[in-house]
Amino acid sequence: MLGSMTSKAAGTFVRRRPKQLRARQTVEAVLDAVIRLLKRGGSHSITTNRIAEVAGVSIGSLYQYFPDKRAIFKALHQRHIDQIDRLVQTRLVEHAASSMEDFVRGIVEAMVEAHANDPELYELLMKEVPHRADGTQDFSVRLHGAFLLAISSRAHELKKRRDLAKVVFVVTHMVEALSHGVVLRRPAKMSLKDAKEEAVRAILAYLRT
Repeated sequence: MLGSMTSKAAGTFVRRRPKQLRARQTVEAVLDAVIRLLKRGGSHSITTNRIAEVAGVSIGSLYQYFPDKRAIFKALHQRHIDQIDRLVQTRLVEHAASSMEDFVRGIVEAMVEAHANDPELYELLMKEVPHRADGTQDFSVRLHGAFLLAISSRAHELKKRRDLAKVVFVVTHMVEALSHGVVLRRPAKMSLKDAKEEAVRAILAYLRT
């Protein structure tokens, strides 16, 4: 089962954890302010003072939780990953006893849903916002582990005996790449629904060969 991820601040600074409701609201306001600023003009013009201004908090309050702009960017990435994590965990539970086809469709839909709600933000996170790759790598490892369990339990649906480690490696990367492509790179005339179905069909075709 996928586990929740925890953030570590950059360098040796340990970011204060927002335990109280007001503190959590401050952190969320800061991250939401960064999103608004990113959409207005990209990451290069963003400063901590500008973030605090747009968030409606004092610069001192901002620095209670983030030592610098880079730590804020990292937290924004982490929040995005956590949102995907929760969606995937939910689908894993919902499809615990499902067929291979329903499982694959459920996971693809979860990954697409996580990015389709705000594709502009997702593309900005990919291109504009610097971050360390730790969180993404951890998520990929957990996704691989979840797929290994799920596909192993459905191995009887495969046409022939296969090396599950290889299968899971390929399927994990297919799901990630195709889900991203469905949201950001599908042809203008292809609907989101059709693109998801094509992604599911491609993954199932690989599994069934």
